[in-house]
Amino acid sequence: MNDMIKTLFLDNPYIPEQIYHFCNQLPEFREAESRYNAHLKRLEAQLGTEEANAFDEDLSTYLARYVHAYYLFGLSLRQEVLSALAS
Repeated sequence: MNDMIKTLFLDNPYIPEQIYHFCNQLPEFREAESRYNAHLKRLEAQLGTEEANAFDEDLSTYLARYVHAYYLFGLSLRQEVLSALAS
């Protein structure tokens, strides 16, 4: 059962595309993305493309780990709630 849940929620190749399409429907997401891209272009102009890309990659990795921790924490809370409801 755990392998099936892992496949559905973590290894599902369609999730990134679905999230991208969902987020692009949100005006606040598109605005944040636009501001981010403008800042990244300014960093590239000041630091050079290679250094700006290295910073962007490190920031993306950091944020992905942080979001993943929130996701796992949320799963744990949901599991506790469901277990309590089942008792």
